[in-house]
This record gives sequence, C-alpha cells and structure tokens, in this order.
Amino acid sequence: MSYLICQGCGKHYPLPEGETSFNYQNCSCGGKLRYSPKATKQINGKWNPLPYVNEIEDKEESIVKIESDEIKSADEKESTHPTLKGGIKWKGVFVGLLFLFVSLIASVIVMFGTNLPSDPTNIPFSYLYSFSIITIILTVAAGSISAYLSGSKRYREGAINGSMVGLLLGLILGLAGGFVVFISGTLVFGFLSMAGGIIGIFPRKLFKK
Repeated sequence: MSYLICQGCGKHYPLPEGETSFNYQNCSCGGKLRYSPKATKQINGKWNPLPYVNEIEDKEESIVKIESDEIKSADEKESTHPTLKGGIKWKGVFVGLLFLFVSLIASVIVMFGTNLPSDPTNIPFSYLYSFSIITIILTVAAGSISAYLSGSKRYREGAINGSMVGLLLGLILGLAGGFVVFISGTLVFGFLSMAGGIIGIFPRKLFKK
C-alpha cells in the first residue's frame, strides 16, 4: 500500500491500490504531504517520512541531471560535425569534384593518348559511347565520395553533398559552353551525383561509422 505522508508531523494517509495522489492538499497540522510507495519507519511513535522523501528527491534530481547531461552530450556530438546551411560539407564536395576531373582527364589520356582529335566530329561513335558510360560512372562515384566524406548517415545530407559535385561541374561547363550547356549539365550531372551521394551513405549506415 502507498501513502501520503506529512513532512511536518509524520502523519500518514493510506491511498487506494495503484493511486499516486489523493484529494488531500495539506495535513491537518498544515504540513505539506508527500507521496511514498511504502510506509517509513516510526521514530518515537511517529512516522518519519523525511529520510525517504529526501531519498526520492535526490533520485529525481539525479534523473533530471542525467537527462540534461544526455541532451548536452547529444548537442555536443552534433556540434563535432559542423556543417553549413543545408548540411553541405564543402571539403567533401571539392574532393569529389577533384576526383571527377582527374579521373576524366585520365580516361581521355587512356582512350586517345597523344592523338586527341582537334575536331569533335572526327571522334568515332564507339569512343563517344564509351566515354559517356565512363563519365556517368565517375560522376556517380564522385557524388558517393562527397557524401561519404560529409560524415553524415542521413540520406538527405548525402543527396545534397553528392548533388553539389554535379551542380558545380554543370556550372563550369556552362561557363565554357553557354546557358543551354549549363542547364543540361546541371540537370544531368546533378542527378547522377545525387544518386551517388545517396549510395555513399550506405557504408556509414551499414558499418555505423
């Protein structure tokens, strides 16, 4: 049986089973009532609630402190990976973009060597087709690298960091080829690198890194 116990005189009021409060506001002596799930020891013929009440208060304060520390710890953990607005980690984005440029240049050198055609119309269709496939694969890989380096385990942030690689590439191509190239480049490469960004989150979620 549980009780309401007066902190002043020690008088106790039994409560119905399962109840934690009752209609009493104060003891008949005017003292404040506190809930206790069990009767406390008698001292000099009176019920002495104070030790148990203090114990309850200490536990409640400890619980509040633990919850506060957990919230603070979570905030500190979140702040250890600072991001700009939208969750963009520019370092990862630039690493992904650098990887894409270096890989594309290396692919051109491997395919054409020193015999790079000066006129694009002279490039065989099979070469163009192969280079297109390589560009798609490398763009997805660059988006994955950018997302992985962002340190996030959220698909949204992975997509954002990955897509930035394609958007920057489209912007660079647009400066060289004009507005139409910019629009088409940002759409195509942005979508491909975004897909790579989502893929780049899988390793962190899988291995919980």
